[in-house]
Amino acid sequence: MAENSNESNADYVNSSVVEAVEVRSGPDGFMIKMRDGRHLKCVHNNPQGGHLPDYAPHPAIVLRMEDGTGLLLPIIVLEMPSALLMAAVRNVQIARPTMYQVVNDMVEKMGYTVKLVRVTKRVHEAYYAQLYLTKSDNDAESISFDLRPSDAINIAVRSKVPIQVNKYLAYSDGMRIVESPKPIVHTTGSDGLLFTELDRPNGKPCIETKEFILVRNMLIAAVEERYRDAALWRDKLTQLRSKRNWI
Repeated sequence: MAENSNESNADYVNSSVVEAVEVRSGPDGFMIKMRDGRHLKCVHNNPQGGHLPDYAPHPAIVLRMEDGTGLLLPIIVLEMPSALLMAAVRNVQIARPTMYQVVNDMVEKMGYTVKLVRVTKRVHEAYYAQLYLTKSDNDAESISFDLRPSDAINIAVRSKVPIQVNKYLAYSDGMRIVESPKPIVHTTGSDGLLFTELDRPNGKPCIETKEFILVRNMLIAAVEERYRDAALWRDKLTQLRSKRNWI
């Protein structure tokens, strides 16, 4: 549908993608797991937000507000969009074109340019987003499409365009970091990726280390489109978390 994205700029705030892989809520609060294995402990920005129900770790896309507040907006998504977004953020080359690359190519061939993406509203637990396009030879002519935030944000990162969030959503649903991650030591693995040296108290195996390795392997397999391997790693991760809940 046609819509002028300049009409309500004051209602939106620019944001950036945080390198997070999953979120969970539990007795110890709301936790965001970063790609490098660190955890961010957060609380609601809105005092009326109340206590979040406990839920198991879920893949997520996390946006940081760039208005000086540093608020984080976690959006729970499927595993594949999360993995593909991390690949795009880190410029990981994928052998075959993803659907987001195909969409960008189609937009260009139709004579349009991706202008920006907006996370516009939340209905119950689902967030909504809009993708704005302008005519390549006429910025005044624009159209917009309703998309899932996971798809819209993936397209925005690949197109290098702004990602904006409705201010009401940012301030009412946003999270504030209350516990900064501890410094970590990096070592370079054989594949050039960074690994995290996690603590092993009392010399015993560290469950968090096992969990991080499984999550990492699952995401790498998904990015490389080895879906059978990704499913196997996901099953192992589910089994590990199930056992941990019974300890």
